[in-house]
Amino acid sequence: MQQNHPISTIKVASRNRADFRNLMDVYLDAVFHPRAVEDEGWWVLRQEGWRYDVADSDDNPNKNDDDDGNEGEWTATSPGERVPFVYKGVVYSEMKGAYSDPEDYMDRVTQSLLFPDNAYFYDSGGDPAVIPTLTREEFVAFYKKYYHPTNARLFVAGDESDVYHALSAADHYMTPMGYNPESRKDSVIAYQQRKFSTPVSQRKPFAVAPSDDDSGSSEGFMLCITWLLNTQPLSPMMELAWIVLDELLLGKSTSPLDKILRDSGLGEELVGGGLDNELLQSTFAVGMRGIKNREDVGTLEELILNTLHDLDSNGFSDDDIASSLNTIEFSLREGGGGLRGMEVFLGALTKWNYDLSPKDALVYEDALKQLKDEIKRTGSNTFQQMIRDFLLTNNHRVVLELYPSTTLEAEKLQDEKIQAKRAQSKMNDKEYENVIEEGKKLKKLQAEEESPEVIASNPRLSISDIDKSSIEYPIEVEEDAFGSGIRLITHEVTSSGIAYVNFGMDVSMIPYEDIELFPALITLMNEAGTSDMSEIEFRNYVGKVSGGVDTSLQIISVKPTGWDDESKVLPGVNMLSMLFVGGKCTSDKISDLFDIFQKVLEDINFDDSHDIVRNALKSKLSSTKSSIASRGHSFVNTRIRGRYSVRNYVDEKLYGVSRLSDLAALLDSVETDWPGFVQRLTNMRKAILNANRDGMLLDITGDRVVLDGAMESAKQFLIDRLPLDVGNKPPPSPNFRSVPHPWIEAARNDMNANDSVQDEGIVVSTQVAYVGQGGRIYDVGEKVSGSTSVVSHYLTTGYMWDTIRAKMGAYGAYSSFSSSDGVVTLYTYRDPNSPDDTLKAFDDAADDILKATSTSLIQDNNAAITTAVIGTIGSLDGSAKSAESAGWTALVRWLRGESAKSRQRWREEVLNTKVDDFTDFAKRLNSWRESSIAIVASQSAFDDLSSKGMKLSLVKAQRI
Repeated sequence: MQQNHPISTIKVASRNRADFRNLMDVYLDAVFHPRAVEDEGWWVLRQEGWRYDVADSDDNPNKNDDDDGNEGEWTATSPGERVPFVYKGVVYSEMKGAYSDPEDYMDRVTQSLLFPDNAYFYDSGGDPAVIPTLTREEFVAFYKKYYHPTNARLFVAGDESDVYHALSAADHYMTPMGYNPESRKDSVIAYQQRKFSTPVSQRKPFAVAPSDDDSGSSEGFMLCITWLLNTQPLSPMMELAWIVLDELLLGKSTSPLDKILRDSGLGEELVGGGLDNELLQSTFAVGMRGIKNREDVGTLEELILNTLHDLDSNGFSDDDIASSLNTIEFSLREGGGGLRGMEVFLGALTKWNYDLSPKDALVYEDALKQLKDEIKRTGSNTFQQMIRDFLLTNNHRVVLELYPSTTLEAEKLQDEKIQAKRAQSKMNDKEYENVIEEGKKLKKLQAEEESPEVIASNPRLSISDIDKSSIEYPIEVEEDAFGSGIRLITHEVTSSGIAYVNFGMDVSMIPYEDIELFPALITLMNEAGTSDMSEIEFRNYVGKVSGGVDTSLQIISVKPTGWDDESKVLPGVNMLSMLFVGGKCTSDKISDLFDIFQKVLEDINFDDSHDIVRNALKSKLSSTKSSIASRGHSFVNTRIRGRYSVRNYVDEKLYGVSRLSDLAALLDSVETDWPGFVQRLTNMRKAILNANRDGMLLDITGDRVVLDGAMESAKQFLIDRLPLDVGNKPPPSPNFRSVPHPWIEAARNDMNANDSVQDEGIVVSTQVAYVGQGGRIYDVGEKVSGSTSVVSHYLTTGYMWDTIRAKMGAYGAYSSFSSSDGVVTLYTYRDPNSPDDTLKAFDDAADDILKATSTSLIQDNNAAITTAVIGTIGSLDGSAKSAESAGWTALVRWLRGESAKSRQRWREEVLNTKVDDFTDFAKRLNSWRESSIAIVASQSAFDDLSSKGMKLSLVKAQRI
């Protein structure tokens, strides 16, 4: 279930027909007959929502844990004495994490201020300070009133038989419940009217980590201005016009509002996101984070409004409009690819949920024609008038400033303790004892296995229902295409007349110490102008003739020669480093797309692009810091894996926490020696383009007509348009399946110098933690079976879910095993527990699997293993892919040296997983080698760990 205020969406999809039908039955039953609202389901709110739990041993010396580290009985030392309470619960933890993210918090506060009179005033996820006031009676009453078929919208996409079955199943559940006019009447959201005579301005604090020298925060201030756009339904043409105006204002780095704000230097990164049209009423928001001085907050507000005034007066150029309009039209015509059915459903809901026609959200041709006619008639005036009417003369807007506070985190933790203590003080003895007994009952219930009768009542697949063959995607490889020396790779798939093109180049000749330059080089290739076109002119040209062009760096592990059909732990020294320029266009624009590629490759103007690089690096540095605090689990996993493989170490350097110091150093180079920096980039570009062509490839995905029509332009591009230094023939590109990549030796030295395998803490400001631990369980060259992925899946959905999520209240808990590096990691997401408690839970994971091998895993004809196998196959197959994704997947598989035979073998090993495979994995996990820890948490959490004797090397992410 996904909660998108004010919609709860249940999304069911599967490639397997039997699985799809089973899921439909399970979810329909869960929605319309949930145990959560029955007496037997009293525990659901306590586990998933919020509950009182006993404080940990630091606050409660009377908490008794058993020998296995499990929470034991809550006791008092003398009659009448009470144990202190804390709040726990999965959603409670989730929302503490959400309120720790400044941008997320800003959005929530803004929405409440912008909509004082309707349902959007309330935070659908719940304010952590308010969640503990929700009673079970209110919870049940809310469900019974609103989760009724009268409020439901059902959409099914698939084969006719699937549609018929789904509608029949829905009828079985929904029709007996009848129609409830009260449910619908009270679900109607009234339009918020524009009622502010002057804009609403507020200041709120957000938590930041204190500095070492008590000098305050370096995070800076945040400002966002948000407008309420409409007070009644917009016409289809006006809705589309707003999408185009949003693209005009903020869609590209050269869009005027985006560019002026970045070039101002007032902040580090844009926030707000522009147009939000997913609610009943649309909003438009823009601002910046990383504003260094308080006085600059007001300056930024003035700059935003002044820029809008200038655009109202001067309008947009014809090229601006044509580029933005084409970008939006291309996106509409391209559709949602593999998940087209889901895209249609979610799009329809934006109207359907408000009793409007779902067709209005899906059919755009008439609106597009009307908008084009209007632009043809009035030009830029259409958008100037919109800026004037919806923004400049509209006082119903919120101006929200967030200012950094180094004490807020501690204050919130203290408030939470006071809130729990105050709630307990209002309880009489009977109420207090009821909480204690309920807590004991919940822990007992969580420790119990589901009865065989309950398990048997769930519809399930058998292995015979699973397709035995791996999913393959088409690929054709032509060496030395057209005599150019470059590989041509094609994928014939249905693409609705769109060509997806990627040109890749080996960049292994770039020295390891210069790989820090790639973010700057890629930024310039994506945002700068050329020798004869300014950045605005060139990016408008790109927008007018294509669906977008983007440059990216790809680091791809490859199998050593002779390992094509084997699944072994890789040495970690064989890899490809490739720079890709990718784009998409309709088949008639393929020559124009190659023209853009040529300009991006050899003609980007470095000299005049100082501000572009500076702004981009500041934004990347800011966004990476923000991501560590909001998606710490991802950084924890990457950090740990980088300790055990040189290949993974390179990944961590480019995309992990290490990126912060590299970006900061790069930004310093840009500011202190721009000419020297440009020379380094120039040398880098020359080295890449003058490399041997056998390290280059051209990849094209499309239907047969697209591929045939692209060949002449591809030939011209490969032979005539690519620069070639004829007088200095480069050496052949190495075969990196046979020899180590040139970066490996330097990276290994770097890795060893940094004492790679160590326990680390990454300090951010947050009310939750992201805890990870990992280690090697397979050695290099050791064969790995597909069954390992089944056990890892079982560990995530079993022990990690039941213990760390359900019992301990973390919002997410995962096991991740990679056959390529032989490393397993356990990590959590938005974890409210003290990290040492989570680490203790990790310690018991292997023993839980071993225990299950003699109990639950062998019961009911190994049903638990079958369930894990089916879940793993679902992850392997994934969702249906778009044409673009299918082509890219096939390309990466080929580059890695993976064979269809190896994929089929892995699938068969998954399908044939046995109890012995679980035993083997668990024994390896119990004895993992050189295990290490990475934790993202607050300074106070690390101070607590230090007081308990845990030694961690700290990285202060927000101080870099």
